[in-house]
Amino acid sequence: MLPLKTLLVVLESGRSAQPVWQQAVAWAAATGAGLQVLVPVAPDVKPGLELAPGLQDIAAHNAENAARHWLEGELAGAPAGTGSTVVATASVLDTVIHEARRFEADLILLDAGLIADLRNLLRQLPCPLLLVRHSTPPTRLAGALGAGNEDAPHRLLNLAVLEHLNALAACFRAERRVLSALPNPTELVPLMGDAYAASYVASDLEQAYRQGIEKQVSGFGITSADISVMPGRPDVVLPELVKLEHIDLLLLGTVARHGLSAFWLGNTAEDILPRVDADVLVLRPQDYFDPS
Repeated sequence: MLPLKTLLVVLESGRSAQPVWQQAVAWAAATGAGLQVLVPVAPDVKPGLELAPGLQDIAAHNAENAARHWLEGELAGAPAGTGSTVVATASVLDTVIHEARRFEADLILLDAGLIADLRNLLRQLPCPLLLVRHSTPPTRLAGALGAGNEDAPHRLLNLAVLEHLNALAACFRAERRVLSALPNPTELVPLMGDAYAASYVASDLEQAYRQGIEKQVSGFGITSADISVMPGRPDVVLPELVKLEHIDLLLLGTVARHGLSAFWLGNTAEDILPRVDADVLVLRPQDYFDPS
């Protein structure tokens, strides 16, 4: 069972039948977690108009009241114990992060198009994030893995992806797949460690890479038939594999980087997210849990 107690679902005020809400209800039912609903709203001010502090408070109060009235109708029939918070804010990103920490959320559910600046969100994530594009719960899951002699955070990240893949497959009675992008030979030999020589031909390197993946998944009941590997950059390969394998939920890891590290090394998850036409669960190394 997944260690989920509180799901924070972010809704857009005034928009009915949001896929993220439908998914939140399904995830709560499947995992046994409770729901907290957050509705961030912009203060009720005409564009270009600046208000004195007192009038700003009134504008925020009016926007919150309107959103609460709308939310009452949307939450009719919500699971028992569902809580709700409406916040007037100029920054949805900051509000989501703050409220996730305040509620000690175990998962944030967010419409994939609600926050344009996904890079900053990923680099400040206080917990896993589910970016929702579709309204139906998952039936075919895939975990994106790297292979080889990577650093400790990435090894732990792969474990987090595999543990969540297994747990979610059980919760939703879904099929499992493992997807991976095969680096080019000059990148692959250092990844695989000293045991592999640079003289290996591409087919040997691909075989060695697949073996590295199979070794990682062997303790999770996943077979070689469940693994799909394709040569190329992850931000190109993974979206393509998601389409080919008809995946509706991709589990993707991120190792948040800041400053020069982010500039030089980037973050694979940030590049993949805009290109994937599926729901995406973003995990961090610290999200690994021991199912025993």
